[in-house]
Amino acid sequence: MEVEYCTRCQLKSEDELLKEIAYSGDRSLRDVLRHAQRRRDSRIGQTASEHAQQRLQQDKQRLQEYERELEELRENASYEAMDSILRGEDVDGLAEWMVWNETKKNLEHKIASLRWKSRDISEEDVRQALKEHERQGYIELQGGKLKITSKGARRLGSNALDRIMQGLSGRELGTHPIEGTGFGSALAVYTRDYETGDDYSLVNIERTVMKALERSGRLDLEPRDFVVHEEVHQSRLCAGLIIDESGSMRSHHKLEAAIETALALAELIRREPKDSLKVFVFSEQAKQVPPWAMVNEVLGGGFTDIRGAMRAFLKVVANEKGDRQAYLITDTEPNVEDGRYVGFERAVAGVMDEALSYRRHNIGLNIIMLDETAHLKQLASAMARQNLGRVFFASPPRLAQVIVEDYLRTKRRCP
Repeated sequence: MEVEYCTRCQLKSEDELLKEIAYSGDRSLRDVLRHAQRRRDSRIGQTASEHAQQRLQQDKQRLQEYERELEELRENASYEAMDSILRGEDVDGLAEWMVWNETKKNLEHKIASLRWKSRDISEEDVRQALKEHERQGYIELQGGKLKITSKGARRLGSNALDRIMQGLSGRELGTHPIEGTGFGSALAVYTRDYETGDDYSLVNIERTVMKALERSGRLDLEPRDFVVHEEVHQSRLCAGLIIDESGSMRSHHKLEAAIETALALAELIRREPKDSLKVFVFSEQAKQVPPWAMVNEVLGGGFTDIRGAMRAFLKVVANEKGDRQAYLITDTEPNVEDGRYVGFERAVAGVMDEALSYRRHNIGLNIIMLDETAHLKQLASAMARQNLGRVFFASPPRLAQVIVEDYLRTKRRCP
């Protein structure tokens, strides 16, 4: 079943500077400096500019002081020269002193340095802009490289979750289904026989028809043939984020939206002691990472092994107790399998097999497709049908809210 989400306005981040650093492509101090110089309207650009203005004002005051000192030195030397002339003394030594005097030379050097000093944002201005975040333990600067600490990642996750919850406040948690696309997103992976009083909207048509055909060979339905989706979940939930990090995800802020999703969901699940979150990132290979480490992890690669990533998650959660829900976030087609390029058609066959394996293990598979190209929509829908799962279409700014909202709805269905 397919669920579409509308685009809503986003609340402004409480810590845009930390967010800019976290989601930048390369965090060397030199790259951050270039970003601040090019984007004066960015948070890091504004903060560094403020420090630059303070520095320039201080430089101006120092320049004035040095010029005043030099002027006083020259005036004193002139008075001494006049007195020497009036006394009939030799002034050659005084002239040599005026040329080679170290104090005078130092002052002239300082004045020249300040006059020719760049008035643009400097590396020191950027360091000062980052100093408070470094003091609070949100970032680390090592060897000219910036790293987001676990504390900083939790701060980002908490800010993101606050924005999401504000967006959800004042209305009932729920999705915005497209009319006529299915039963809605409240349906579980599990099914059972129909019981008196069950809502007919929960009937699993496919399983019901198959039972009737297996029983009589004809489409002659009887009450015992009906199968319904199970809505009762165990209270423990193991959620998984399987995040595509291939080249296409680096455009249109898709990857940073996925990172923010991982941080926000991790912060929410941290408040649910029984629940757990597994995060996998993949391109040509899959790797499990702690949610907070997403901001520092970059896998390179232009190809995509979706089956390998799904298999990696399944292997980790196969013996987990409770409800298991995986969210596959991607914007492209599979083309790699077991480290080898196999092309779209062969890779799709493997992905479908893995979706069926999820179904056999009672793992819900939710596909979040960030691209609405026709063949990718068809692929996502086919995967969902294979697993009896769901497809969500969301823009990057809405991604975190889509998944957090769905997680909360799942928890509401838990006894």
